[in-house]
Amino acid sequence: MKGMRPHHIGAVTPHEDTDMDVTEITARLYAIGAAILDKTGETPFLEPKLGISDGECRVGLYRGYGNGCDYTIGTATGDTPEAALDDADRIIAALPDLENAKLHRHMARVADCIDAAHSDGIADEYVTPLRLTVKAMSDNLLAGPVAS
Repeated sequence: MKGMRPHHIGAVTPHEDTDMDVTEITARLYAIGAAILDKTGETPFLEPKLGISDGECRVGLYRGYGNGCDYTIGTATGDTPEAALDDADRIIAALPDLENAKLHRHMARVADCIDAAHSDGIADEYVTPLRLTVKAMSDNLLAGPVAS
């Protein structure tokens, strides 16, 4: 129904010709997949797909599977395909850049190591240096880069 847009269930109204065609949607979905790869360094577990359900357009966003963390980035939504794709772009743009993402993943692994050491009853004298390292890394991240 090109040129028609539902304004509520059971009714359609004419509108300006702003509908995206399948080729444009497909190109945007490929670009979203590439942006996820650029931001995370991981090939998405599931390629972005546009779905329509309950009167809403949705795009599921996923990172690589089996990387030791949650592979779901989020779900972009909108009342049109273009709005959902724009929301996907916004969600991806808000992700940390690849270098920061690597640092955050490393810090999470060190924190997991600290938790495991605590669970295993490892003496604090061995775990405290790791805690201090994580604190220093967090402090450096919060302070930002030092100007030279």
